[in-house]
Amino acid sequence: MWSPFYWYYEIRGNETYSQRLLTNDVLEVLENTGKLQRRGNQQFCNIDDFPWIDIVVVNSDNGNYGSLEDLNSEWVNLIAIAGSKSNPGNEILYINLLTEIAQKINWELISEADDDGNENIVLVGNH
Repeated sequence: MWSPFYWYYEIRGNETYSQRLLTNDVLEVLENTGKLQRRGNQQFCNIDDFPWIDIVVVNSDNGNYGSLEDLNSEWVNLIAIAGSKSNPGNEILYINLLTEIAQKINWELISEADDDGNENIVLVGNH
């Protein structure tokens, strides 16, 4: 999805969302970044000194989610992220943080869409 206001990213095991990890393991990685704070069962936002970011950790059906079950699961297959485009210089801060997370769980980081209309751009591949 492209937006003039937000960058949208995903961290996932693969494009079919068939790889899953234990939710608690993923939540621990997010809690230990030093840049995020928990704001819900499987939801995170930025700490005060970091640019606005919204993160949900879900067990999705082919990348789709929206029910309460998706946010209260033992397993997850998607980390969905939105970051503000209000300061273009913040994009590198987002990418650095998300790269660190993706590498720690050995999943890929993708940008859902860029300003040129390209979709599902792999920024960091899984190993």
